[in-house]
Amino acid sequence: MAKQNFIGLVVSQGKMSKTVKVRVQTKTYNKKIHKEVLKRKDYLVHDQGEICREGDIVRIESIPKISARKYFAIAEIKVNKGQQFARYEQEAKERLADREQSILQEFLDRKDRTDNIIVQVEDLRKLDQISHNFQSGTVTPEGKEELIAQIEEIKAKYSIKSWPTTEPVLSLEVSETEKDLGVIENRAKNIKIILDKLLNEEGYSQERTKILTLLSKRPVSEIPAFTQKNLLRKYILNPENECPVTL
Repeated sequence: MAKQNFIGLVVSQGKMSKTVKVRVQTKTYNKKIHKEVLKRKDYLVHDQGEICREGDIVRIESIPKISARKYFAIAEIKVNKGQQFARYEQEAKERLADREQSILQEFLDRKDRTDNIIVQVEDLRKLDQISHNFQSGTVTPEGKEELIAQIEEIKAKYSIKSWPTTEPVLSLEVSETEKDLGVIENRAKNIKIILDKLLNEEGYSQERTKILTLLSKRPVSEIPAFTQKNLLRKYILNPENECPVTL
């Protein structure tokens, strides 16, 4: 007696030892509606080598019953798509891990910068207090020498020529953020003028093409007008990019 053979798709793998679930699709004629209809049935299939992966197209063959529901075994892997899916999944996990590591490193770097700024602020506050005590006239000559040594140490640490000073000593991230916000507000206020010049004036065609080529993989001639406008707006509102139109 010939063994039953079916071609099916592996839809589940790894949940049971040496067992995969294979979905077989067949066509049958429905006499009520006089049409061919698709029927799908899932089989538990024995996979001795545990080599099948979800997405593989396999040929299954009937065998003596192993259990109440398992009486087919993998005879052949027709299309090895599951291995590709598994590789893509592994690559995605690795990229995600790299991204998480990058975010963690960025957080640690930002924390180190913040800690350094806090130390600098404390040193400058200490320098201000020492200068005040020195000028108050209540310090003994021995104490003055110690205060002068502390002042010179802090001034040398931050390359300060005199105290109080009008030169910037700390480069705070808050200042950079305020600067970026100012740039964004200015560009948002004039976004219509900037976009109108970029899209309609011939003098800015080169800058427009350069930006669109940078932001899109498609040729500029194939990008719809509304998409071009959105891409240009996104580029302009980014404070890290230089505005192509002089305001």
